[in-house]
Amino acid sequence: MVDYSITYPLTREAAEELREPLLSVVLDLIKSVQEMDEGYTLVFGREPQAVQPAAQLMQVERVMNPFMRMSLVVESNEGPVKLELSGPSGTKEFLYSEFGLKRWILS
Repeated sequence: MVDYSITYPLTREAAEELREPLLSVVLDLIKSVQEMDEGYTLVFGREPQAVQPAAQLMQVERVMNPFMRMSLVVESNEGPVKLELSGPSGTKEFLYSEFGLKRWILS
């Protein structure tokens, strides 16, 4: 697994550099996407290697898109890992487009 080390304070410039490669790693780990009212849940299945890049992506997105609400859920007993992304009006459309979620969502 590639280490995308984050140094603090995380500047917008540093976040911009990290965003694309981290997003690529996270998107490759997705098993399914669940639609929510205000966003999406990215489901990684029982893949423990998803935790670190998902957490790092949350840190980057917090700088790049501070309007988003994010929650990383790691279920007990080696259960599924999920990243919940939501926010105000327009966030769902932003995520669909920006994260390229079309391949996981059947219309």
